[in-house]
Amino acid sequence: MIKLLSGFIAMLLVSNISPNLFAQNDIIQVTSKRNDDKSVDISYTKKLPGSYYVKLEFTSMTNCYQRDFEKVVKSNSGKLLKLRPINDKEHINFSYKLNYIKGHPNPKVDQDFVYVLPFKKGESITVIATTNLKETYFDAEKDTNWKSFAVDRAAAETIFSMRKGIVIEVISQYNTDTTNTYKYTSKMNRITVEHEDGTFARYIGFKRDSIFVKLGQTIYPQTKLGVLDIFNNTNYRLYFDISYLKAVDFNSIRERTIVSENQTAHITPYFYSSSEPVFLENNSDYIVEINEDILFKEFTRREKKKYKKNPLDFE
Repeated sequence: MIKLLSGFIAMLLVSNISPNLFAQNDIIQVTSKRNDDKSVDISYTKKLPGSYYVKLEFTSMTNCYQRDFEKVVKSNSGKLLKLRPINDKEHINFSYKLNYIKGHPNPKVDQDFVYVLPFKKGESITVIATTNLKETYFDAEKDTNWKSFAVDRAAAETIFSMRKGIVIEVISQYNTDTTNTYKYTSKMNRITVEHEDGTFARYIGFKRDSIFVKLGQTIYPQTKLGVLDIFNNTNYRLYFDISYLKAVDFNSIRERTIVSENQTAHITPYFYSSSEPVFLENNSDYIVEINEDILFKEFTRREKKKYKKNPLDFE
């Protein structure tokens, strides 16, 4: 078995970046409709769940004062903007470039939110801090706010949700390569969940075809997500972190470099253990706990009422 340097586990950075830079990336499509009053309605449709930051860069414009437009969209479809003519006797003529990226740039993150550890209530786990392979292996600039964790288990345990959110990504296509021993691999199945405050939780390390949740599903604290896969033929490992989208520079993203794709910022979240909020420390032990305040914090009244009638519906 490969020894881990200084007790830290190295983890491959999997970018959340998904800009519309190539023709096949058609997650968001934009259409325009000309009206009788010479105005133009510009609308969108979105194929995947979750928030997307959309920017229209107008490359030409006549008979209208409209500048570049940007907006965060969450619904599957809707109106982006209306172009109004300067001269209502003539048409508006325009052209634009469409850019988009998953996430809400610089959202109002709830830094005091208390998360639930991603294992079954009552379990004792040892948390290990991870390093960023961009810095370790690609000589990229150090991420000063990098914060990610890993937990090793002796068996293929079920992983649970840390917070209410919407499942925006499910990758369940990789089989474990049992012929090699490795410190990291990018070919790991994962789930990404978007939270109400614009943060994302990533859970990485599931066995193929052993993920229970579906794309677009609303999940809750302690919802069952999936079963861990074997790692290095010796144990079962979960990687998890919480991040958000920083300010977006589409010109930088187009260069497609390691540094330019670093558009996410990690947070250092509180987790509930020992009956109080705590920050996770490297190589430290914690008990998975949850109370009613944490469980119901983001529930709607309807969800809370439904839960009390049948808690099994929320597992």
